[in-house]
Amino acid sequence: MKTYKYFFFIFIAVIVSGCNKDDTIEIIDCQEGCNNISEIKTQYDYYLPFSLVNDNDTISKIILNNETLNIPFSSSYQLTENGFYELILFYKNELKKTDTILFTITSKEREYSEWGIKAWLPAPFETTLLSAGDIESVYPRFYTDGIKVPFIFYISESGVRKPVYLNASYNNSDTSFYIKQGVGSANISTTKLNNQPGFNIGGRQVDFSLSKKETPDLVLSGNITENIVIPANSFVKITDNLNIQAGASLTVGEGTLIIIDEAVDINHSAPITFNGTKNNPVFITCSDENKFWGGFITSSSNGKVEATYTIFCQSGYHNTSNYIWGHAQRQALFYTDNSTLKMVNCYMLDHIGQIFYPQNSTLTLNNILIQRVKTSGQINTSTITIDNSIFTDFPDDSRIFRDDDNDALYIHASDATISNSIFMFAKDDGLDSGGGLGGTILLTNCRFESCFHEGAALSSDNSVVKNHTFVNCYFTNCGQGLELGFSSPNHTIISDNCTFYRNGIGVRYGDNYDWSNINGRMFIKNSSCIENNKDVWNMVRMDWKPKLQNMIFENTTISKFCPQYPNLTIHNN
Repeated sequence: MKTYKYFFFIFIAVIVSGCNKDDTIEIIDCQEGCNNISEIKTQYDYYLPFSLVNDNDTISKIILNNETLNIPFSSSYQLTENGFYELILFYKNELKKTDTILFTITSKEREYSEWGIKAWLPAPFETTLLSAGDIESVYPRFYTDGIKVPFIFYISESGVRKPVYLNASYNNSDTSFYIKQGVGSANISTTKLNNQPGFNIGGRQVDFSLSKKETPDLVLSGNITENIVIPANSFVKITDNLNIQAGASLTVGEGTLIIIDEAVDINHSAPITFNGTKNNPVFITCSDENKFWGGFITSSSNGKVEATYTIFCQSGYHNTSNYIWGHAQRQALFYTDNSTLKMVNCYMLDHIGQIFYPQNSTLTLNNILIQRVKTSGQINTSTITIDNSIFTDFPDDSRIFRDDDNDALYIHASDATISNSIFMFAKDDGLDSGGGLGGTILLTNCRFESCFHEGAALSSDNSVVKNHTFVNCYFTNCGQGLELGFSSPNHTIISDNCTFYRNGIGVRYGDNYDWSNINGRMFIKNSSCIENNKDVWNMVRMDWKPKLQNMIFENTTISKFCPQYPNLTIHNN
């Protein structure tokens, strides 16, 4: 493609973003990224920097994404954002009236993870001071040297979580963190810890009292062949792989501190029970604050794990071939095959790997918090029930883009019932569900917030039957709220009474891949798509055209007129 390399042009710089224009005259050296309008190709991907040069004096009118643009001959428009562009050229010669050209602009950083959409960086949140409400905390009562100690905070009012955003810090240190949607946590090194640590939470002081353990009461390794009951408030160290054999069991009393050496796994063909309480939780972590232990591994129906008020930190050590599982390609805290996992009031913080990797298993998760991990994990050919839980910060709390499958949760070939839960601050998707086998997923009263890619990204292969239903769910500040990507004709998505607010795209039919066929159907009813950059978008990359009939709306409002769906009601502010 020809470019202008040595000339200066006077041009009108336009940032194409919906219907916004910025008309300013500048002089630029158009040496890089200058593309002649006569050579722009349809169904083509271009890279930033990108300037559109009018090298054709027979053009009488130019429309770009429904906006009429004035580009004098030998002048340029600079486009500065990733996105999908429809360029319509009108000619002075009546024999050839118009050309319509479809193309995308992307950056090298995001070319494999996003197509046709703006490069999304979630908007920052604003913090406030905590004027009303209670600070509830969960933390271990015991610690030992050389580890990190977790402190978990919930903000509530009248017994209900209060969805506030607060600044928080550990006293007399440079350790700061956030409370988001009324929940947050910090892991404090014992080098900074004293017996009475204090925190500032949204302007309020909170102090705690901990006791230090010097010497383990029990050291474990090797084979366990009997029923072991660990008394409350014990200090246990696991120094090498632990193998809990069939017919045995492990029961851990409240307040117990368990430290596990680097890379150590707990293999079990027998049940494990953690009996923590709110005021005296069980705490399990690595024996070195800068390292990671392995995880719990079972392939036995008897190898179930049940935990209440238990804090798990710093697992996921292995990344070799025997432990590379699923999208995350990392070891899981819980690998279960043909088993069960039940967790109530449990907290999983600061793991280098994933949390769950079940196969043919049953998971019940009630009031859990997962924060600062690569991903919560991949659910395979299993059944999972989640209620009143929060998944946040994958893999961290930064606003730096990554393309590393940092989903809050990935559900594959499984049935799921999820209610009253939040998926937020993921570098990839809040909920991802794909693969070649079917499943039924029902989400009720869930929130998807500040995910770099999709709040929920849904897909399927071949002709599998798959059903996703979202009821009373809220999608905000995500690159795309709800997306149906590559899909079977037997894949159905229903969004009922949902809100899509201030996302890059509210509801999307289509995905990033040039190889994928998209045949599923979306039913959006009793919902609102408002103040998104694009409220609704239907575009299949493989065909470079929409499948409008596969996206059906009923009683749904949008912010501004949508050419693809002209009958949608415009929201009345």
